[in-house]
Amino acid sequence: DTGGVIYGLSARPGHNELLYIADNGGDEQFQLHLLDVASGTSRAIASAPLVIHNLGAWSTDGRLLSYASNKREQQFFDIYVLNVETGVEHLVYEQNGMNGASHFAADGSVLLISRPNLDLPGDNDLFVVALEADGSAAGSPRCITEHAATAESAAQWSALGIFDDSTVLAVSDEGRDFVGLQRIDGITGERIVVRSYDWDIEGTALSADGTRLALVINEDGYSRLEAFEVDSAAQLGAPIELPALPDGVISGVEWRSDRRALVCTFEGPQHLSNVWLIDLERDAARPLSESASGAVDVASLPQPELIRYPTFDGREIPAFYYRPPELSPGQRVPCLVLVHGGPEGQSRPFLRASFAAPAYLLSQGVAILVPNVRGSTGYGKEYSHADDVELRMDSVRDLVAATDWLATTGEVDPDRIGVMGGSYGGFMVLAAITEAPEKWGAAIDLFGIADFETFLKFTGPWRRKHRAREYGEDPAFLKTISPIHKADQIRTPLLVIQGDHDVRVPQEESEQIVDTVRRNEGIVEYVVYPEEGHGIQKLPHRLDM
Repeated sequence: DTGGVIYGLSARPGHNELLYIADNGGDEQFQLHLLDVASGTSRAIASAPLVIHNLGAWSTDGRLLSYASNKREQQFFDIYVLNVETGVEHLVYEQNGMNGASHFAADGSVLLISRPNLDLPGDNDLFVVALEADGSAAGSPRCITEHAATAESAAQWSALGIFDDSTVLAVSDEGRDFVGLQRIDGITGERIVVRSYDWDIEGTALSADGTRLALVINEDGYSRLEAFEVDSAAQLGAPIELPALPDGVISGVEWRSDRRALVCTFEGPQHLSNVWLIDLERDAARPLSESASGAVDVASLPQPELIRYPTFDGREIPAFYYRPPELSPGQRVPCLVLVHGGPEGQSRPFLRASFAAPAYLLSQGVAILVPNVRGSTGYGKEYSHADDVELRMDSVRDLVAATDWLATTGEVDPDRIGVMGGSYGGFMVLAAITEAPEKWGAAIDLFGIADFETFLKFTGPWRRKHRAREYGEDPAFLKTISPIHKADQIRTPLLVIQGDHDVRVPQEESEQIVDTVRRNEGIVEYVVYPEEGHGIQKLPHRLDM
């Protein structure tokens, strides 16, 4: 029992051991532990109070482990390599940034590092650092993605693996609106696009021997899976025929060790989240796990309609529209608009029960609209940056425009449209009911930002610079977009939910909006869940919520 939340697992190659990432009650001070599966005993291998350890990767022999840590300076992350056999930790890259550890070369002689540009959203570089046999640095890190870092040339890379100790396979949106597959010469820095689509490649899986590659393409929110043979020079070969999956969303895709099957998490409008096996030999895909659905007949849930509605400047906003079953002709029903957080996020075509019980709401005759307003990922680089800094309120106008479209359907009662969102989505809720209070019949704010000035002051210091480049730093501007300064406009009944260990959006954000609405004699209910962080994890709390 960690006393907190377990955020991730990673099997140690060649050993009957499992690494897990845990914190204390949702405080996101991530610690790395190694569990011996046979004995059931675990030990901390990268753990210190008030220090975050972000997992990188194992070397192929399970001897070395990479991770980023802010032990030197709370707001910055350096890269470390731990020799698990000796217990000696090596600092291999020190830099005042949000650095992340990535993949080792097959022989453990090279480590890939990702360094985001703190001054430009959506921009980063890949570095390689040579390692000694014990995991210590053998030289200075070298950038392999040199590019002109301007707003027009911002580019993002994410490495998949190293071939021949020099060739790197990565995904990138360099020079493109969508993320494609690149082959990078680690010596010369030459970069070649080897696979691209008019959608993002959002998921990848390279087999342990580097000979097979799976790609997940995000097509209008739905996932499509492709796979290819790969040679020793990282050249893509023949496509691999895969069995079909239902319509839905794929994440966490991995090759089985024998390369004859893939496993992934799959969920969709009529499928709960489960682990699926994609068996190439049997040409079949099937779930390996069975999530509990209670009394809900998941197969009876409605498929969403993918729609696009017009907004204030003529742009079309993609959204998933769920009609309640047995909707009678001419009947007008309530509708809940669910807005995602991020802001670099994307709502997908499934209805998770992490924030509410959408399946229940549908069964009770409530329609649901799930928009992806400007600023969302999945629709190209230009779209994802269309709400940056001074353009922030344009995304709020997109959200308000959803109510106009709903009114035109003839199916939704315009006086009974609610809005709900968490984190940045909570800000969107508060902004919607202060900018257009007459449009909303109810609002639910889950740990949302009420005041960008206080948010940037009190959020975790390791997040401050990263968030400021998205929202801006000018106090006068931040005041204009902060709902707290317009809270006297709120007429909408409001529910506010908060975890008391939240280090991303501190509890003060919720408290100040609640206090202000109460002073104005508005309708607000405030619920704080103990030992919960940025998201409500414990089952009793989720059921209560």
